[in-house]
Amino acid sequence: MATTDVLYEKQDHIGIITLNRPEKMNAMTHEMLELFRQICIEIGKDDDVRAVILTGKGKCFCAGTDLSGDVPQSIDTELCYMKSKETTTSSFSHWFFTGIPKPVICAINGPAAGAGSEYPLQCDIRIAGQSAKWGEVFVKRGLIPDTGAGTYLLPHIVGLSKACELCFSGEVIDANEMLRIGLVHQVVPDDQLMPTAMELARKFLKAAPLAVQMTKQLMYMGLERTIEHHHEATRYCFQLAAKTEDTVEGIKSFLEKRDPVWKNK
Repeated sequence: MATTDVLYEKQDHIGIITLNRPEKMNAMTHEMLELFRQICIEIGKDDDVRAVILTGKGKCFCAGTDLSGDVPQSIDTELCYMKSKETTTSSFSHWFFTGIPKPVICAINGPAAGAGSEYPLQCDIRIAGQSAKWGEVFVKRGLIPDTGAGTYLLPHIVGLSKACELCFSGEVIDANEMLRIGLVHQVVPDDQLMPTAMELARKFLKAAPLAVQMTKQLMYMGLERTIEHHHEATRYCFQLAAKTEDTVEGIKSFLEKRDPVWKNK
């Protein structure tokens, strides 16, 4: 496996992660998952990156797990691999993109199936090219949604009944249906997918980085908390945010009618 199977670059405070096995329809291997993990850790530590885009190279976003021989086929091997990753009890510990403390946009540039359908769900916002297709096809292989995003996040995104229909049937839907049910934020012509994603990412650059980070954390952890615990966490984060230099700058820039200059402090 080449380290170029997953590409990472930065453009004007925006990190871009690209699946780069177009000859294999960007099918995933365990080694690629490790690259994902390393890149996400790097992004989390890099204050210069304030928004992230995930996409695929070529005409397919991700066809799922590579079953051509690059990934072990043994059930025992797969279970051993999964067990080795169980380092925490959090529902979000196995999800790369919910854990990034910055907005993450998934630009779905073609078919996204199997494991490839799970990664967009882990992103905060999804945009689809007109040629995109999406399907939780696991049940058609005798499996279940492998990262748990389909059974946990999908019901929050499209509603429980629709999530059940999609996961129970393994149906593959097109971009227009993805938009209709609220799975994606927007559908655009294929050649406008990355420009649209970049434009959206730039909107997030106008916001205070620490405030965005705390807001994202509250949103996802709120899925696991009681309302009382969520109110408590919100009060704590609000008080913490109010003490930052960026809050002072945000108020000052508003009164002076100018754009703020964030310090991430």
